Amino acid sequence: MEILEHLSTVARGATGHAAAAAALELAAEVAQDGRRRLLTLAAADAQLAGEPGRAADLLRRAAATGEPLRAPLVGDAVADARREMARGRYRAAERGLAAIAGRFWATGAIRRLPSVLSMRSWALARAGDLAGAAADAEQALTLAPLYGDEQAVARARHTRTLLNVLSGHAGADVVPSPSDPVGIGLALLAGLAHRRPDASEEAAPAAEFLPDLLECRLIRNRALSPRDLSTLHGMTRSSTAPIAANAWRVLGLTSPNGAGDCFARATRLHDAMDLPFDNARVHLSHGERLRRDGDRRAARNQLRLARDTFQDLDATPWLQRAERELNGTAETLSRPGLTPAELEVARIVATGVSTRETAEQLFLSPKTVEFHLSKVYRKLGVANRAQLAHVFPVLSYA
Repeated sequence: MEILEHLSTVARGATGHAAAAAALELAAEVAQDGRRRLLTLAAADAQLAGEPGRAADLLRRAAATGEPLRAPLVGDAVADARREMARGRYRAAERGLAAIAGRFWATGAIRRLPSVLSMRSWALARAGDLAGAAADAEQALTLAPLYGDEQAVARARHTRTLLNVLSGHAGADVVPSPSDPVGIGLALLAGLAHRRPDASEEAAPAAEFLPDLLECRLIRNRALSPRDLSTLHGMTRSSTAPIAANAWRVLGLTSPNGAGDCFARATRLHDAMDLPFDNARVHLSHGERLRRDGDRRAARNQLRLARDTFQDLDATPWLQRAERELNGTAETLSRPGLTPAELEVARIVATGVSTRETAEQLFLSPKTVEFHLSKVYRKLGVANRAQLAHVFPVLSYA
């Protein structure tokens, strides 16, 4: 029995869940006691192997043994993990959740395993371990139907959404816009803010990304309403550090005065957190604001920090946005008559992007884009977008 159980562990580690299930089932046949634990674990492996019918049968056989199956007491450990997540310390949270998952596997008490795996997948994604997050989310989604754990499914899908934000994929419920993959990301994050299930465990992602919903409104409307601003100011006082930091960041984008102080507050909060993606977004937003305010030298410092982190995370669309903003801070151009703002508008419009989409990407109004575009046409001696696209490849930074 011990040899078979050891073989099941080896097989599981190599993603051979079907082999693990078979070994555990054989172990249950020769075991004197503990058959329920072995059959329950076999059911989990069968489910992960894509054999739900076999998994359900194994669970029925496990229950029929009549043996007790005591779940480990993990309430305090789960509460500790949630507190760490509220403080933005996601690496510490995922380590605690990994230990809990290990105890569930060891005891066969897998009913709550999908919930813990889905929480850990969220923590891994927020900490920047995208591959680990995807693997845990997939396991949670596969195991959850065994016990009908809808909360685990919801949280694992939240993780998938966050991973889509980083990669630039639109997801099933968002219309793709290849010209603005970061806009897709913001829309996905705003979508999380709209999801407010009754269960308190699922409320955190919605609240955490509420500032992103307001950022989407800011991009669309060029300003926030007094009510929106009041909401943001209220969130800056949140005891959940990621919410407060994100609120200060968005305030920095919209405040007519004191933007630097808003970004500084967000940065100070991030000093005690382990949120590389969010931290990079603070630098990106700060750099964008500094560039729009005309301080290109300071903007470059912020944008380089953002670019390097996005590169480490393989967050391609966000990396491209940071690089585009960096290009806009160039001191000298190969076409001395074209300003940085004009060149940036020309680069985007020449790819076939509409005026409205260009305005959204650059945090400008459509009228401002048209103003810059008319000057570009005059300086380059072109009459329309088609001619601009033809001459554009010769433009480059010195």
